[in-house]
Amino acid sequence: MIITPIPVKLILPASPVARSEGIHVSGIIRSIAVEMGILKQELAEEAGLSDIREITDQTHLLRILIGIAWEEFYIGKVLKSEGILDHPGEVELDGIHMSPDGESLDVIITRKPACFTKKYQGGLEDQSRTHAGKALRVHEIKATYKSTNTVGDMSKEWMYLTQLKAYCKGRGTRYGELHILFLCGDYSYPIKPLLRRWQLEFTQHELDSNWELLRDYRDQRQ
Repeated sequence: MIITPIPVKLILPASPVARSEGIHVSGIIRSIAVEMGILKQELAEEAGLSDIREITDQTHLLRILIGIAWEEFYIGKVLKSEGILDHPGEVELDGIHMSPDGESLDVIITRKPACFTKKYQGGLEDQSRTHAGKALRVHEIKATYKSTNTVGDMSKEWMYLTQLKAYCKGRGTRYGELHILFLCGDYSYPIKPLLRRWQLEFTQHELDSNWELLRDYRDQRQ
């Protein structure tokens, strides 16, 4: 028996949706993350703001391809049954392009505080009201080798949140959902993957401030 190993040459497939030339929000976020020390330079794909990917490191490329394969399966086979639209198309705002992974029209229940409270038996009666209505929700899918212990506080995940807030701003909604496949779970033995989901409701101020940061950075780099 003769066993001969054969080298495998990987390439990055075309995007599932048409991507315009120019500046993409993912490129801006990666560039800022490198400057902030959040992302290592070798993991930034050297794409710049235009997000043109020319990746030669095969290990890095394989990681990206695993994420793409998971995204294709998860949206197409799992989220589709929930009424979530797969890659609705490219969005452009202020000359910056972005491509959300998915979106859905959800029933959102909000609780609005009353302008006043009514006294009763020496106390105060809660007059807050709930309201239900349909709103657009943007979905972002990730696969990571981070530990669930590392991402225990989602409020500190700057790159994930910045990207989702940008998509929400572009689509005119305050609602998003983040889906993360932790390929190695919490790294406890035996190693097992874990899937987590977070629904997020942003304030308009959060969305506007986030977008101002990205837009100003783009303007300074041009």
